[in-house]
Amino acid sequence: MRDATSATFDVAAAYLGLRLGLYRSLADDGPATPAELAARTTTNERLVREWLEQQAATEVLEARVDSGSWRFALPAEHAAVLLDPDAIDGVGGSVRSLVAELVMLPRLVESFRTGRGIPYADYGPDESEGQAISTRPVYRTELPTWFAARPELSARVAEGKVLDVGCGQGWSSVTIAQTFPAARVDGVDFDMASIAAARKHAEQEGVAERVRFEVRDAAELAGAGYDLITFFENLHDLARPVEALRAAREALAPGGAVLVADELTAEAFTGPADEAERRHYGWSLLVCLPTSMSEPGSAATGAVIRPATVRAYAEAAGFGSTEILRVESRDFRLYLLRP
Repeated sequence: MRDATSATFDVAAAYLGLRLGLYRSLADDGPATPAELAARTTTNERLVREWLEQQAATEVLEARVDSGSWRFALPAEHAAVLLDPDAIDGVGGSVRSLVAELVMLPRLVESFRTGRGIPYADYGPDESEGQAISTRPVYRTELPTWFAARPELSARVAEGKVLDVGCGQGWSSVTIAQTFPAARVDGVDFDMASIAAARKHAEQEGVAERVRFEVRDAAELAGAGYDLITFFENLHDLARPVEALRAAREALAPGGAVLVADELTAEAFTGPADEAERRHYGWSLLVCLPTSMSEPGSAATGAVIRPATVRAYAEAAGFGSTEILRVESRDFRLYLLRP
């Protein structure tokens, strides 16, 4: 637990550095003394000095004496994982999400006693923005290779119509549109703040004419004729996953398919697990399971979703086949569902 305590302090300190712009100032404006960094970021010098010393003590920052004063610098390799929005190994998003989830622990105590979950919106912008920051580089790096591995999917989507269910802040939808310049993409999510952010991202990325976002429940899809419907890292979050998959099946055009990307978990629970599995349980415990249980009659899947569970949901929703795709992914297992 000593290591876990230190790691918790590191996450909290990184959160302060991100939210206050301390890392950004060190990256953009160069090394600084505590007084200089406080002046740059309009923060309190005494607190900034403590933060700088803590960051140097944990070797996130480099410290050296310059003209009798300590000056602190952010190494380029550390700046990349903290600040680069396209870094596949970036940690800034996870830091934001973790803090949002830890804030909810007192309410989670009550959830354990009552069985009532916590609505996703209650976790606030750090949760939704943190998830978007974390997944953006994954989609931009990996999503084109997922389609390239299945040429028939690429051919179908190239000039087709795609529905991105649970799109969050829209980076998956935007990346699909950028990968296939003639495709049209509809993104739906139940979180109003996420959809508002998704619309801004589509405008900024120049794909707003072909990407439309709407607040909608995944189990209440409207429209039909989609060549592909995607569920990226959210099937386990849905209160009614079978209903959502059934609605997706009914919204497919003839010959269409559903592509699910969800957590790369072990086939079954085995007790002691590797680091990735432990992280899945952590996310599940703090956010994924409580948010899905905030709706009545929830399936209460949780982030540790096994292949057998996906197959069972797909079969119950009326799909005739569930294929695990042989594609390289750092975080996800991909399933192709066909009616």
